[in-house]
Amino acid sequence: MENNRKIRAVELGKDVLILLLTLSALWLAAQTPLAAPLRGLFREEGGQTASLAGQGIDRGSGALPMAMVANLPGGTGQSPALPGGGEGIRWGIQYDQAACQELFQQVAGPLVEALSSAGAPEPVSRREWERALTEALGVYMDFQGRIPMPVLMGWLSGGDTRLTATARRLVLTAGEGGVDLYYRDEDSGGYYRCRSEVADPFALAGALAGAVDNGAFYAFESELYQDLDPDTLLLPEAPVPAVYAAANPMSAGQETLQALVQDLGFSLNSTSFYSTDEQVARSGDDSVRLSDRGVAQYQYEGRRGGGLFPVLSQGEAGALFDSVETCRQAALSAMSARCGEARLYLMSVRARAEGWEIDFGYSLNGIPVLTEGGRAARFVVEEGEIIQFSLYLRSYTGSGTASAVLPARQGAAALAAQGLEGEELLLTYTDAGGDTLTAGWSARDNRRGEG
Repeated sequence: MENNRKIRAVELGKDVLILLLTLSALWLAAQTPLAAPLRGLFREEGGQTASLAGQGIDRGSGALPMAMVANLPGGTGQSPALPGGGEGIRWGIQYDQAACQELFQQVAGPLVEALSSAGAPEPVSRREWERALTEALGVYMDFQGRIPMPVLMGWLSGGDTRLTATARRLVLTAGEGGVDLYYRDEDSGGYYRCRSEVADPFALAGALAGAVDNGAFYAFESELYQDLDPDTLLLPEAPVPAVYAAANPMSAGQETLQALVQDLGFSLNSTSFYSTDEQVARSGDDSVRLSDRGVAQYQYEGRRGGGLFPVLSQGEAGALFDSVETCRQAALSAMSARCGEARLYLMSVRARAEGWEIDFGYSLNGIPVLTEGGRAARFVVEEGEIIQFSLYLRSYTGSGTASAVLPARQGAAALAAQGLEGEELLLTYTDAGGDTLTAGWSARDNRRGEG
């Protein structure tokens, strides 16, 4: 009897210990650099985002793709015919920000694991890239902008990756004993594959299990679209994009300039305001000029290290990520409450002698906005601080109506008629300063590494 009581006491002690260890592991996981950003990974970057000063900005939302495709080969339970001749499920998401956000949330974990544990990149052929897109169980992600891999990894987890390429299009495929990451290097135009034996292929497969075929296909799969960029994503039905009202949120002059520079971190007590052909705010060596069109230009003219916008360390990801993220936070502090339903996305990063030139663009429900200057914001970082930036401040509000666009086939024919063979067909909004935005087909040349 005594022995039985001792045995039960020992077993009870083991159970208690296991419970404590489990709770401890969960607590530690919640404190890791990976868990923290993923908790807020999919917050909006438009007008719904709270002020930076009061709420802070999550890193992960900068990494949301604008288009995605889940590919499940035959044997998944449903077997509709795909344009490439195989059987399986192909679910493409395009011009639908909420749906992209939901699917990306499911595959973000495998993507982080693949980036953090990727092996050495191996060049692959164009044919191997196409097979990854169409024949393997996996997911395709199109970020529209050209994102350096360290920046993508920094946004997702705060950590680092051995990959240094700049990419726009990525593919994760489930392989035997691991996950393969394919990407196109936007600088060289070459295709590469990295194997991760840490990333779980079953987790990736499980994340895609709810996909339903909608007939999405790529231009290289159809002779009807052979004149387009072969990776142009197409859907059987023509999109019906929303119509937006556009406005200049800075039209009130000095009053709106005061609010803007306060959001940027200027102290109103030490800032002077005056008018020339523009509204001007100056605080020491920092100044902001605001035009009637809503273009704000910041300039720092003092000694390095004394400006309002030093590049802040964001963790392990490195100086490039720190610079991009500091610029993104500055952009959001000025633009988040003023851009209405638009969100910002990273367009490109270009190296300079002492730093980087970093561009951000507007998108509306996954459709890029082409502004007068070609971008929403441009930053120049030198020697560890932002020395100048320009912001094209616009506000976009859904009108509650939608507009019809030509079927993709006719859009492709229009590109060919203009001699634009080999370019990508995509929807864009063009904002030339008017009060209404209606989407239409545009061409983009991806062959020179311009993303």
